[in-house]
Amino acid sequence: MKATVLYYSHKGKTAFLAREIAMYLWSKGLDVSLCSISDFNAEKLSGSDFLISGCWTCGWFIIGQHPHKQWRKSSKELSEKIPHHRTLFFTTYRFRTGSMLYFMKKVMRIPTAASVPFLKSKNGLLTPEDKRTLDRLIAVPA
Repeated sequence: MKATVLYYSHKGKTAFLAREIAMYLWSKGLDVSLCSISDFNAEKLSGSDFLISGCWTCGWFIIGQHPHKQWRKSSKELSEKIPHHRTLFFTTYRFRTGSMLYFMKKVMRIPTAASVPFLKSKNGLLTPEDKRTLDRLIAVPA
């Protein structure tokens, strides 16, 4: 199986988390492609079974959180290329993630009620619960 891990990072914390995710999936036997969303084109998604995509949390301290405009712009063309049950979103944050998942789903045209795994990290590291979430994602049948 193949997973594509895309990220948009501002100061490096999101890139670090993306690498952590990619290395964990690789350790589970997946063929993993890791790429900054600014260097990505939709053709690279061909053959991928899973899409893991994330960016840092923009917005005010405790309200108005949203994905960065560069992530939104690049992600629109990826919508509906991978089924939502094989998609995972992640974000890094300083204070709160607020509405990040809602807006990420909206950009990717995933119904609000659809269940999509979401990882959030303040320090860029995967927790044991994050690893269990990734394990559940890759166990989803086609």
